[in-house]
Amino acid sequence: MRKLLQISITFISFLILSGCSNNDYLISSGKSDYVIYVSENAAAPEKYAARELQKRLKEISGCELPITHSKKKASKTIFIGFDGAPETMLSDLDVKKFGNEEFIMRTDGKNLLIAGGKPRGTLYGVIGFLHDLGCRWYTIKFSKIPKMKNVLMPQKEVRKKPAFEYREAHYNEAYESEWAMHNRLNPSMVPIPDSMGGSYITYPFVHTFYRLVPPEKYFKKHPEYFSLVGGKRRKRDVQLCLTNPDVVKIATETVFRWIKEHPKANVFSIDQNDGEGYCECENCKKLDKAEGSHSGTLLHFVNQIADTVAKVYPQIKLQTLAYAYTEIPPKNIKPADNVTIRLCHYGYCSAHAILNCDNHKPFIKRMQAWKKIAKRITIWDYFTDYDRYLLPFPNFDGVVNNVKYYADNGCVGLFAQGIKFPENGGSEFAALRSWVFAQLMWNPRQDGWKLIDEFVDNVYGPSAPYIHEYIKMLHEKVKPDSVYFSIYAKPSDGGYLTLETLRKSETLFTQAEKAASADTALLKRVELAHLPILYSRLYFYGTGGRADLSNEEMPAVLEKFERIIKENRIKVMAEFTGDRDIQAFIDRVKSADEFISDWKIIGPFANSDGKGLSVSYPPEKEINFNKNYKGLNGAEVKWRSYSNPLSGYVDFTKIFKTHDEGVAYAYRIFKLDKAEKLKIGVGSNDGVRMWLNGKLVLDHAAKRKAKPNQEILTLPFKKGDNTVLIKVDQFGGGWGMYFSLLKKGIKS
Repeated sequence: MRKLLQISITFISFLILSGCSNNDYLISSGKSDYVIYVSENAAAPEKYAARELQKRLKEISGCELPITHSKKKASKTIFIGFDGAPETMLSDLDVKKFGNEEFIMRTDGKNLLIAGGKPRGTLYGVIGFLHDLGCRWYTIKFSKIPKMKNVLMPQKEVRKKPAFEYREAHYNEAYESEWAMHNRLNPSMVPIPDSMGGSYITYPFVHTFYRLVPPEKYFKKHPEYFSLVGGKRRKRDVQLCLTNPDVVKIATETVFRWIKEHPKANVFSIDQNDGEGYCECENCKKLDKAEGSHSGTLLHFVNQIADTVAKVYPQIKLQTLAYAYTEIPPKNIKPADNVTIRLCHYGYCSAHAILNCDNHKPFIKRMQAWKKIAKRITIWDYFTDYDRYLLPFPNFDGVVNNVKYYADNGCVGLFAQGIKFPENGGSEFAALRSWVFAQLMWNPRQDGWKLIDEFVDNVYGPSAPYIHEYIKMLHEKVKPDSVYFSIYAKPSDGGYLTLETLRKSETLFTQAEKAASADTALLKRVELAHLPILYSRLYFYGTGGRADLSNEEMPAVLEKFERIIKENRIKVMAEFTGDRDIQAFIDRVKSADEFISDWKIIGPFANSDGKGLSVSYPPEKEINFNKNYKGLNGAEVKWRSYSNPLSGYVDFTKIFKTHDEGVAYAYRIFKLDKAEKLKIGVGSNDGVRMWLNGKLVLDHAAKRKAKPNQEILTLPFKKGDNTVLIKVDQFGGGWGMYFSLLKKGIKS
């Protein structure tokens, strides 16, 4: 039946094609009567578009169409750009109303017109035409150009423009100019050359307060220009005093200078610095209190500059962040008409899309509030793990759905932040994410999961079935509403990297690599996709896990990890914290300490006013495994056994199923054959106290992420039983501890 159906389809296709005249073809049987016309006075991107069309049609069909600057009435012509196109093809068009990235593709039965607004419209029209033929530029090194002897004239008129006027995927893989141009991105951080259409330029890119009013120039004589924090004016790591009129004046002068120096910029940034440090002076506090948000002082400041700029440069647009402490919109102040709000989707659940998770509800509420007062909104969203670029990060639900949410809400731009470091690509599925984002930013109505499938099928070829299964497996694990992980996740967060998952993933990648073994380039792509699982296995090994990776197996896995890292020129593995230093990570794996992960656990107890670490709860007075106690919010708590064979991390958030503030205890008995001093390492999130044989030996109040060996102590253990009691408090986010033996000899 299937064979008969295929014969029928082939016969019907033959009848359809045989009914086409030669006039329906641009190229027929590898030959063509067509020429490509582009005006001699055309802009550089349009001439580039003509050459690109010529080059790709030759690759597709073997036929090279000549490029001409002169029109011949008898010639069959593909017109590139409006200049020189026949009036009969333009009579119903107001070409001046085409947006700078909008294009039209139409035919009069004989000739083809591909043209659009300047500077990029015509070029994007040619890319769209090639895309319709099946051309794809999936990665910098891997593209798909179909082979066909016949190229049909487009049968339908097409007029298109992108959903967003600004489109940037922040991955090293997405900043190669030709790749970005082919995928119709217009990045600002690494702009495309003007000859290839140029980019949407934001100047300066972000966090500009110290460029507006440099502390090196002004702080010594005028500390009042900078934030008052904790009763003191500060020079570093803070903001500006936004209600100071002199600050407004200096910042305005700086913006006018930027406008003169950067005439090609599309928008100029007046952005808060990264971090907090907002001003607490009386004037700033009063305004922020009245507006119910720190965005009050920010918009008051930005609007004054915007009003002055508008009087001289009415066409100039300014932009400011709604980020972290300014994400909440003000009650009364509205952005000036020439001010774009760059709203940041920061600190929310990475496991689920905006509309698929209650964690995003505050953002949705704020988005709707900004929409009511702002003429223009662009988005800054975050799509990778900034503490561990190589961590498997199953956030495709957000990747494929958030872009459409932003388009549906009228946002005019999207910066999808991944990673961008010199000579540093290779983060988890970075090339896949770059390509999918590029397609969705152009047209968010596409099915994102189908785009992922298309990429995997083409880029991984015979290995694709195993990559598909791997992606599906991880994303099935994070579907439940209860799953949460942030953009600073540890491998233990989210609960998806279980022992079972790691073993299944390793099996799938072993099969994928075997399927790719005959193709060196394919094998390298598969190995790069495998790298996050290798990293995870080594991470757990380096923090005490031996259930997945044994001492005997580790050297071979580490050798492969190092080779792939070197081949892909990966220089760092995190933004600022976490596993940034590759060599430090490798050294930690090689000299992995003995972590203790089986304990008796009790909690949570209250951490009222953040003072729970110093409150003496029952476990500090007695250890009675048969007794219940009153814990946080009056709940009954009791001792329970805990063991983590995959890692040395004791994760209280998983044990107690809460991220609420509290304190917890871990208790254990260690036996020694003789008395001796032992070196131990302790890591905690957040603060920690520790008692050895009832004596307090460690007391460190802190707000931090847990890392192995944050505290190293040399302590006197006695012969026989030694009791260790550890107390850890919690201020939100992660909550847990490490305990490692830096000198062996203990028997549990």
